Amino acid sequence: MTTLRSIFRLFCIVGCLLYGMVKMFVLFPFYSKQHKLCAIQLWSLRVLASCGLKLKVYGKLPEVGQGQMMVCNHISWLDIMAINAAFPGRFVAKDDVAKWPIVGYLATQAQTVYVARNKGTEGNSLKIRQVTEALKNGDTVTLFPEGTSTEGRMILPFKTSFFQAPYEAGVPLIPVLCRYPNADGSSPNPAMAYYGDISLIESMKMVVGQSSSVVELHFLDPVIVGEDRQETAAAIHRLLSEKQQQLG
Repeated sequence: MTTLRSIFRLFCIVGCLLYGMVKMFVLFPFYSKQHKLCAIQLWSLRVLASCGLKLKVYGKLPEVGQGQMMVCNHISWLDIMAINAAFPGRFVAKDDVAKWPIVGYLATQAQTVYVARNKGTEGNSLKIRQVTEALKNGDTVTLFPEGTSTEGRMILPFKTSFFQAPYEAGVPLIPVLCRYPNADGSSPNPAMAYYGDISLIESMKMVVGQSSSVVELHFLDPVIVGEDRQETAAAIHRLLSEKQQQLG
């Protein structure tokens, strides 16, 4: 039964990805900005459902149509799907994502800002300016400042260069805690984590092999960005870590 369920879900996921690719290629050029976001939201919900995932959202969602940067911890390739299913927008992601089959194409069409690894602030200065302009234009941009994914038991120190963008754009930061809890509601579900040496294919197999799973997004109160981006990053890190400890 587990094998049949996994195969069925894999077919559903591939079908969702192919459908999304065709839709973006054929129809997106004719969509308004808001129509695109709605289409991305619906598609993301379908991908989560295909994976056997139920989305639970806590806290107050951000305002629609105003520039803001959401800052989220990073656990899985499903994080982007979960956030887009709750509140669609643009992302800052490592450039490896652009090379992923199908998913990379979809991310690129959704105007993801790719960041090269190990090039520091100077190498990504153009990207920071792009994010600043997007925020000034009223876009919502999500940042995963850990720079890598984890098992979900702790939040790694933040890389701070992109915290300059919301300061220069004069927009707030929205801390978002992402969780994939076990049935007990507290301990993290390791099968959902995509980190270390786990390949994307291995991760997908672990995800679809479960009977059912939950992804939680906890939206915290907006934070005004200070001039010192290190202090701002530390404050956001503290808020998310405290929320994580509170939930267990």
